Amino acid sequence: MIDFFLDRLGLTPAVCAGFSLWALALYLVFIRFNQRLVDLLCSWLNDADRSLFSEQTLNRRPKGWEERNQLFASILSVLPSLGLGLGLFLVLNTTLGSSWAIASGLLIAIGAGVYQLGRQDAENSRRDRRP
Repeated sequence: MIDFFLDRLGLTPAVCAGFSLWALALYLVFIRFNQRLVDLLCSWLNDADRSLFSEQTLNRRPKGWEERNQLFASILSVLPSLGLGLGLFLVLNTTLGSSWAIASGLLIAIGAGVYQLGRQDAENSRRDRRP
């Protein structure tokens, strides 16, 4: 039943793989933007909690309440990458074909991953050298 429903929408395993690869690539390329988005969403969720609940209710909350908001903010920050990844995959799929859209998404994701590893390594080595 689920397979039939997904086939009617045109959601095949190749489409899922293609747009998720493009979403991963975009997330890695724009990692600093995504980190700022997580911080912004987390502060917005914390402010929303403070405005919705009274001071007594806020004091009775469990200890890790703000970490929950951090989790929700990090989940929500993935949605723009998924949307843009789907759009890029569909554009490339119609213009170049499915195999090129998947292959280019894979290449960009690998390249962005290697770049981010190098950037983090450079930041860590700079921190270690400073007295």
